[in-house]
Amino acid sequence: MAANTDDIRASVSKDIAALQQEVSRLQKMISAQGAEAYYEVRGRAGKAYDEALPRAKNAVAQIRAEGAAAAGAAREHPTAATTALILAGAIGFLAGYLLSGSPQPQPRHWWR
Repeated sequence: MAANTDDIRASVSKDIAALQQEVSRLQKMISAQGAEAYYEVRGRAGKAYDEALPRAKNAVAQIRAEGAAAAGAAREHPTAATTALILAGAIGFLAGYLLSGSPQPQPRHWWR
């Protein structure tokens, strides 16, 4: 009986050791795949950044040029710029006033 129990324990110990080795092997595989995926995503992100950088610089330069042109036009025509800003503010105020006075829909409850 004792020999049979020892055989079972030895068999279970071997199975546990085999499972531990398999888990270790799987962890190494997952780690390697994770590292590979990381470097692949990192490379793609680097390429996307390198492709987007010139376009972003171009866009910033165009925005600066447009801003300078708008500022120059405002300096040349201060009355027109002031009138346009006051008109835009008045339209925004009027839109806000009209929207605030509109009735809010009543909430519908699920039990009704």
